[in-house]
Amino acid sequence: MKDSGFMMVDSILTMLIFSIIITILLPAVMMLEQMLEESERTLEFNRRLYLEMLAHEDYESFTRETAAYTIHGSHICDKKDEERCAYFE
Repeated sequence: MKDSGFMMVDSILTMLIFSIIITILLPAVMMLEQMLEESERTLEFNRRLYLEMLAHEDYESFTRETAAYTIHGSHICDKKDEERCAYFE
């Protein structure tokens, strides 16, 4: 057991690297996963809105006949999720 000092330093270094992975990289991966899910929901909302607007002849007919969206000035928001809005000029 003449290398016991090296084994102790090696174990401490391994624990340090493992703790860095757990404390830094794991929360970063979780945050990226949440961001991906939010981006997918926003993209799906924008796609549905775009297809709905294409189904109408003009913007006025869209505003009269839409039931899934609320329109506030230059914002078109989803009735189910008021925080999910599209902005137009």
